[in-house]
Amino acid sequence: MSGIMYERIPDADHAVYNRHAAARRAEFHIASTELRPQRTLAIIDGRALARQHLSWGLLANGLGLRMVTYGSVEDIEEFEAAEFSVILVCIDDSRFMDDSIVLEIEGLVRRYPNIPVIVQAELCGFQQILSVLEQGARGYLPGNAGISVCMEAISMALAGGVFVAAESLNDIQRMLGTRRYQSKRGGMFTPREEDVIRVLRLGKANKTIAYALKLAPNTVKVHVRNILKKLRATNRAEAIYKINAMFDEMA
Repeated sequence: MSGIMYERIPDADHAVYNRHAAARRAEFHIASTELRPQRTLAIIDGRALARQHLSWGLLANGLGLRMVTYGSVEDIEEFEAAEFSVILVCIDDSRFMDDSIVLEIEGLVRRYPNIPVIVQAELCGFQQILSVLEQGARGYLPGNAGISVCMEAISMALAGGVFVAAESLNDIQRMLGTRRYQSKRGGMFTPREEDVIRVLRLGKANKTIAYALKLAPNTVKVHVRNILKKLRATNRAEAIYKINAMFDEMA
């Protein structure tokens, strides 16, 4: 079997350790499992040393879950997966630069629809984070996340929530707002009008827009006039207000 099981066995020599572990579980609202069948965290990481350090770090900080680790998704046996409560997939830089990892996460979620999946990656663009979440992952952790953040994500997933690291949340919300804005406006504007809107929202004059987009001033004037007409705005200020409102409503 490829998985390696780590399980803390309480005894008299671990009294101090157990008190510390209990305090950490209480901090992250993870109940002790000593009086009931223990829940299991599966860690998938192709780097043997990294997954071993992570599993021992979580145990040392009081995560009251059994641990089982794998080098890849393919190493998991179906009878083992029946015991999983949450899956943490750790991805190195080279793999996340390959968009196929999104398909792998999608396949993992479909294979185990009742088990929350958390993804940890070193280098991950906001578009990739969104793609992973859209495929059904229940959380994203940056590669430099500490043990306490990992425990918080695991706790959130076990409670049925979705965890995203704070440093990524604002950018994701902004991207979601942009997507929803684009969906709302549909085909209202032409691609060139979209370019003009992007600069117009900054409050720039026609000459500045023309310089930024390498267009003739008269061309920009026509685009602005068409934009105002489509928005039913009487002036530039009203047009900017209505465009910004589309973002604000959907953010």
